[in-house]
Amino acid sequence: MKFQTLLLAAFVLVFSSATCLKSQTTEKPRELLVSTDWLAENLNDSSLILLHYGMKSQFKKEHIPGARFVDIWEFLVENEQGLRNELPEKQDLEKALRSLGINNNSIIVICYENADAIPRAARLFYTLDYAGLAGRVAVLQGGLKGWKLEDRPLTDKVGKIEPGHVAINIKESVRASREEVITGLQNEHVILLDARPSERYYGSERDQNTDRQGHISGAVNLPYYKLTLEDSTCLFKGDAALREALRDRNIREDSRIIVYCGTGIWASSVYFIARHLGYEVQMYDGSIQDWAMDSSLPISKSSTNSSEF
Repeated sequence: MKFQTLLLAAFVLVFSSATCLKSQTTEKPRELLVSTDWLAENLNDSSLILLHYGMKSQFKKEHIPGARFVDIWEFLVENEQGLRNELPEKQDLEKALRSLGINNNSIIVICYENADAIPRAARLFYTLDYAGLAGRVAVLQGGLKGWKLEDRPLTDKVGKIEPGHVAINIKESVRASREEVITGLQNEHVILLDARPSERYYGSERDQNTDRQGHISGAVNLPYYKLTLEDSTCLFKGDAALREALRDRNIREDSRIIVYCGTGIWASSVYFIARHLGYEVQMYDGSIQDWAMDSSLPISKSSTNSSEF
């Protein structure tokens, strides 16, 4: 009888431990764009890492409980060719991610402070994709603004971050080189998207990243700011509207997208949405600043768009 009692107690202990362990393991997001409801349900789980991009002064005033401020400049470097806003070396990237407390089992959600913060928050998503963390990273739909509109909890408390131990595995396939862009322009299944404002695409407004104004010949224009609703919610448009915008640019389900802008920041928003919708997509990280360095490469000011968005 004593043995049976001990055995029952051991079973209860094991079952309770397993239940507790399960409650501390965040389920991977099924989508790359997660709702405030999903975040609220998982906010206290130990494997969740909530990264906040915006102004540090504003972050100190208010942020979602548990959020960790991201200094985007730890993830952007100038390379030996003088190209700005490029990806860091593997060891530097891994160090930056560990400083945020990221581990191999972490589930990461990126929160943008407002509409202005979306491109760099998306750039962080792209960088984590490049680091081989695909499937464990999502973006909060509406960001901090969406969270606040629903009167969800905020705090000014900044917790101590314990260093993480993530080991990254660089995924070079998400980054397109200049040579891949040149080859892609000869392939009808590859669509080159310019994510800059239309004025820079047409060359009527100066892009300070190059002395050669206009766009890569053959590229179509999808301005990054057209992906969000034209109101104060900071929400991305619905999937149907986003897919229609891509179809209007002759992008099919089997197309491969290469996206670029001035230096690879604005283009990150289009990269993220393409990934969210399930398209095969790469970033030409060098963007127009790299392309324009070679005077033999064509730049145009005429439109190749099939429609406006």
